[in-house]
Amino acid sequence: MTLIKNLLDKVGETEQASSQKKSTKAEGYKRPIIFIPGITGSELFSIDEKYVDDFERSTGMISKDKEGFAKRIWIPLVNDVGEINQELNINNELYGLQEGDLRNSRIFDRHTGPASANAVLLNALLLKFPDRPIYQFSYDWRKTNTLTCKKLDSFIKSINHGGKVKVDIVAHSMGGIVSAHYLREHDKRVEKYVSLCTPYEGAPHAYNQMSSGNIFGNFKDIVLEKLFGVEKDVVYAYDGLVELYPTTKMLKAYPYQWVKDKKAFDKLVSKKYKNYEDLITQLHDLNAAEDIKPSKVQKEIKNYLGFTRYEEFLRKAKNYRKYKSFLHNVSLLNRPKSMFIVADGTQTQVSGCYMKDENDKIITRELVTKEGDGLVPLYSACMGYKLDEMPKELRKKFKVFKGTHPGMLMDLRALDSVCKFLKD
Repeated sequence: MTLIKNLLDKVGETEQASSQKKSTKAEGYKRPIIFIPGITGSELFSIDEKYVDDFERSTGMISKDKEGFAKRIWIPLVNDVGEINQELNINNELYGLQEGDLRNSRIFDRHTGPASANAVLLNALLLKFPDRPIYQFSYDWRKTNTLTCKKLDSFIKSINHGGKVKVDIVAHSMGGIVSAHYLREHDKRVEKYVSLCTPYEGAPHAYNQMSSGNIFGNFKDIVLEKLFGVEKDVVYAYDGLVELYPTTKMLKAYPYQWVKDKKAFDKLVSKKYKNYEDLITQLHDLNAAEDIKPSKVQKEIKNYLGFTRYEEFLRKAKNYRKYKSFLHNVSLLNRPKSMFIVADGTQTQVSGCYMKDENDKIITRELVTKEGDGLVPLYSACMGYKLDEMPKELRKKFKVFKGTHPGMLMDLRALDSVCKFLKD
């Protein structure tokens, strides 16, 4: 990482020095590039409202000069359980820091998310497009993506010179869901669109893990819950995570299973499988499990969320689909000047199962194959298609790389594809 930083910084200084010679007027009407990160790239800060002006409030962004008043709370910095849960509560107004056009600051010195997850991608954009404004749109990932969409609209209006210039959008993960909402309503304001590893048809792990009170479903959650005392009810309130739940198409293509023979089931799922079909065939041949209809899984989800919240989830999932139907494709699947980067070959939860424990209580578990990037199933990132079943015209829009969900933000092949596509 240090080597990449040094090389990019050195080249970046030369590129930026050259770009400064261009006239302000010429720069002002260059098409901006906006990067919209996923959950792990959107830092959250709390700040006293008296420091927030109307523009910052409307966009959900805090200017650089206010940074000293903002308290970072992505990973809790204190051990007071009550204070932590209050700060992470969904009703709080939290912000991602945004400093405007990134050409005005060195990327590796900026707040760009935990572990600077987006720095390599942003630097690649700066090096390839030194004469174009480049922004990172930060948002509160806990809240509904429809709200984030409205904030994105306000932000784009603030930089498109009264609609005289379109923007290009590059989005990662949940950022692609935000973009899908935005493009449904404001497609004419966007020229080119690129998404990386977006769960358009949801991610089964979001339901499995969140129903257990987790945010990421891994070691970080153990730290958050056990060490810092983040309450499950706090996580339960995050609409942004609910909107990542698997859709009907995902549940049909990769049906949940009811475990009939736990011993045989455990033995079979302990192995690694290239695809879900191989796993299910073996489970069914040994009568270890059987398919559960999507309607029954959705009933369990509805029981967990409650009727009102589940109906809201369905409505918002329909909002960015072609005919506003939960069963139809995402609208932007056929959008011109769009490219979709997906990752494959990493152990990923593509479905789940229900079984009874020793106390006769029903519990959920994950079912994993190598069809995805570790977090997002390939089928979901491809909007309800399997790559070999796609019409040729659609298949051309998809670039497939072997890698991981966060890895695509640093994968040189993926970044090269992004930059080539954005080039006029």
